[in-house]
Amino acid sequence: MASGKTSVSAVLQEHFGFFPISSSYFLRTQLVGQGVVPDRHKLQELGDSLDRSTDFSWVIDSVARPAINARPDVDNWLLDSVRKSKQVELFKHHYAAAVMHIHIDAPESVLQQRYAERSPNHLAEYQANVRHPNELSARSLGSMADKVFDTGALTAPEIALQIIEIWER
Repeated sequence: MASGKTSVSAVLQEHFGFFPISSSYFLRTQLVGQGVVPDRHKLQELGDSLDRSTDFSWVIDSVARPAINARPDVDNWLLDSVRKSKQVELFKHHYAAAVMHIHIDAPESVLQQRYAERSPNHLAEYQANVRHPNELSARSLGSMADKVFDTGALTAPEIALQIIEIWER
């Protein structure tokens, strides 16, 4: 949360032609279809439920594969985020060398400051959500990433350029 994933993603899409795949959009659509207002907690709980019922494969089977199959002309895809190590492992299993796992992070003080700048209520929300098991799991994914970037030290365009350099190797 507040690490800068959206900013880096926007640069990769706008300047380098990456196409987004959004697991968040999929989850929101599912909740709205059930008549539920999608907040962070409900999105996390639905994702957890799908993880359990599909052995983590829903992100590939229901989100990534349909998007990729619908656009065979696209070479560079950008999945908005994964939250669990099993999801990363499944992507690497199904798509092998075509997958690069980038982890975007920032020091805790920077993350809190970003939320505090939004409003005092946002900081309280951040502090409550940061303890959720999904957030703890997502934060641990840096240990298995191909590359970790710190948005407290680098700007989104700088990170995007470095990602492209790695991607083109």
